[in-house]
Amino acid sequence: MGKAIVKLIISTYAIEEYVVEVPCEKDDVEELIIANAWKKLKEDEGGSLPYGHRTAEIIKRTD
Repeated sequence: MGKAIVKLIISTYAIEEYVVEVPCEKDDVEELIIANAWKKLKEDEGGSLPYGHRTAEIIKRTD
């Protein structure tokens, strides 16, 4: 099992950037990894995130 480092951005009045590390398998598609990163961020932030346009980018992936 590998890990992926994902950069998550929420564009509110100010741009909020987060970096999250999530476990992933070698053959996981990017959409699954990003979905898991948003879920982990929501848990880490206490169950809610600010409203705004959301973007995500996988920075690094290790197998």
